[in-house]
Order: sequence, then C-alpha cells, then structure tokens
Amino acid sequence: MTESGAKKTADAELKDLRAEIAALKEALEEERARKAPPFSKEDVEELGDKLQDGLTDLEKQIDSNPVPSALIAFGIGFLIGRVLGK
Repeated sequence: MTESGAKKTADAELKDLRAEIAALKEALEEERARKAPPFSKEDVEELGDKLQDGLTDLEKQIDSNPVPSALIAFGIGFLIGRVLGK
C-alpha cells in the first residue's frame, strides 16, 4: 500500500471514529435527559409552599363567608353528579 493510500485509509477511519463518537455523545445526552427528573427538589418544595399558601387563603375565605361557600360547594357537587350520572 502506498503512503497516499494509507493516509486516505487513516483519514477515513478517523472520520468514521469521529462520527461514532458524536453518535455516542448524542445517545448519552438523550439517555441523561430521559432519566433526569422533570422537577428539582427545590421546585417541588416551592410548589408545596405555594399550594399550602393557597389552601390557607381558601380556608380564610370559607371561614369569612360560610354560607356562600357551602352553596358554591353544593352547586359544584351537584354539577359533577349530573355530569358523572349520565
């Protein structure tokens, strides 16, 4: 094999190796993204705090307006019963 032919073969092999490395990197990144949790622990804690604040506000609203709150709850329950009863 001539020096020119060996260089072409080496260049082709190097090109193939680079393509394989790129494909492996891409596959690794996809696997990491697939296994990564959708939310961090801080995100979940922040959401929990906001939910707790919202429930506290709702509780205050119900305590300050018990009759309208009961009527609204009854109406929502009635509508859900009608929808699910069909």
